[in-house]
Amino acid sequence: MKAKIMMGFILSFLCSFLLHVPFANAQLSQGEKDTISIGDIQVQQSLQDKAKEQNNEIELNHVAESLGAQLINSLSTTNVFQIVESKRKGDIELEQAYAKVAVNPNDKNAAKALNMSGAKFVFLPQIDAFEDTTETMEYSAVNKQSVKRKLFLSAIVQIVDTTTGELLPGAPSVQLSKVVENEMAQVGSATTSEKDLIELVKEMANKLSQKSIASLRPAKVLDITDKEIFINRGSETGINKGDLVEIYVTQDIKDPDTGTILKKEVSVGQANVTRVDLGDSYAIITGDNTGIVKGCVVRVIKSVQSPNDNAQLDEKPLPPGSDEKPLKWN
Repeated sequence: MKAKIMMGFILSFLCSFLLHVPFANAQLSQGEKDTISIGDIQVQQSLQDKAKEQNNEIELNHVAESLGAQLINSLSTTNVFQIVESKRKGDIELEQAYAKVAVNPNDKNAAKALNMSGAKFVFLPQIDAFEDTTETMEYSAVNKQSVKRKLFLSAIVQIVDTTTGELLPGAPSVQLSKVVENEMAQVGSATTSEKDLIELVKEMANKLSQKSIASLRPAKVLDITDKEIFINRGSETGINKGDLVEIYVTQDIKDPDTGTILKKEVSVGQANVTRVDLGDSYAIITGDNTGIVKGCVVRVIKSVQSPNDNAQLDEKPLPPGSDEKPLKWN
């Protein structure tokens, strides 16, 4: 009798467990991150040849190596995508093949293999322009010199949808310039730091990351309370306190000529960002609200941090000692 009772208890437990398994799987499938793989930074051959002629080959290689690492770090920090190590593609495929055959829930390594999956999107970053020039001005009367270093970097990220093999349109691209000066130093001691080059690369990686996320997974409204909206993106994806955002409802429309699915966006309001955390932010609706609901797309249209970097290259240098540019003695 006791054996029958125990058997009934076990069967009841197993039935309860099996009934809950599909529900758990369904819940997991609703909030999963897209998996991406990031290729090595590619540098155009013509750019490599130019850098060699100008003796900037070392700097260009340094930029390429640093940009690859910084881009991975920037995308990882946002927590929007699950990143697969592309350099271990062969190992991952072996683990996936193993998982199909050896499914042992007590084997931790097998459990990890079951979680491995191929990338839905592949990011292919490329440097398409790089300049590093230095100008030196001598002041022999006071045995001083000033050095001005001009940096320019342009990069693009092509994104491939691995489920279709299609290259997605509107590849994110960024162009940045930076001017570094060391003024009125002793002759022979006026130099610039490589830290400035790394800072430029880091900024490039952050902007490429932000644009890539905005392209694939734009910010959205998660909740609305009166005039306050809660947004699922924060400072890690480039949203800043004080930014003005536009809010859109979207509609998928098929192009009859190409069969491409286009996303039509209709503005339903604007809002000012009032609070920003790492992964989310809050904004107050300004003006008319013509249909802001949960799920609306949010895009920054006016940022508080959008200086015109290119203007630095076009400015005419002021003479040392002028009222707007006093002398600095080192």
